[in-house]
Amino acid sequence: MSTTAISIRLDSDIKKQFDNLCKEFGISTNAAFNLFARAVVREKAIPFSISIGSESEKRSIAAQNALSTSQVLSAQEAHEWTDDEIDQLIAEHRSKKRKQ
Repeated sequence: MSTTAISIRLDSDIKKQFDNLCKEFGISTNAAFNLFARAVVREKAIPFSISIGSESEKRSIAAQNALSTSQVLSAQEAHEWTDDEIDQLIAEHRSKKRKQ
């Protein structure tokens, strides 16, 4: 599988927070973006809702998503993720969300 580099612009404070959270999850920032991209391609949709809800609703949803993801990822040993492992993590996360 060939790979290609991309470049994005991100607020520096958000990047620092994102990098720190990725470390807590036990994955690299690169792996997190790969997880996101794979989910978008597989589902042909953004893997979270985008809405004009209240700020507290948005924070609550974000916190639930982050907690669910961190629980899955923290149980995994930090290593280079294969495509199958990434697909499995996403499938497990979606399964848990459907049961809620």
